[in-house]
Amino acid sequence: MPKRVDHQERRREIAEALFRIAAAQGLQAVTLRAVAAEAGISMNLVQYYFPTKEEMLRFAWRRIVELTMEHAGKTIGEAMKSEDERTIVRAYLTSVLPDGERARMLSAVQIAYFAVDVTRGSQDPDQEPLLPHLVHAITELLRAAQEKGAVPARLDPRLEADSLATMSAGLVTAIMVDAYTAERASEIVDYRLDGVFSGAR
Repeated sequence: MPKRVDHQERRREIAEALFRIAAAQGLQAVTLRAVAAEAGISMNLVQYYFPTKEEMLRFAWRRIVELTMEHAGKTIGEAMKSEDERTIVRAYLTSVLPDGERARMLSAVQIAYFAVDVTRGSQDPDQEPLLPHLVHAITELLRAAQEKGAVPARLDPRLEADSLATMSAGLVTAIMVDAYTAERASEIVDYRLDGVFSGAR
């Protein structure tokens, strides 16, 4: 019998080759030919799965989102067992911080996509943004904590969530350029959360 091909797995392998190129050289270096060479397969095979570079880039972004959610989901899921809002918010913020070579590569690819968005002046409408999901989740957690008295009533949950999410995104970049270690970034997150979860003080 002929070997059965897992087409979705082959698409993911092609995306992994794209990630390696984008992380090292940026999206401008990504072409169908370059990805084929990196993946060790023929140009025709890449085009079978992705007729155009744009289709390949869109799939790769969806794969980045999927991998990010998978990684964060484990950390957040464990934190949710505590039923403590501060612990869960911390998990949301620290789960995006690159803490190993694989995580650093995926973060570099995300930054490569963002660099293109900055040049273009907007995000590709086909790219699902990650930040709004983070902001929404943190906002709801802060509101719940306010009801318990763990977060001061004077604070605006949405503005605090925006501030925390933006800080976390900035820490990712800082780690990638070795301005901070992942450990130091986590300390910064804790310091900031100490100010938010300060009860009625």
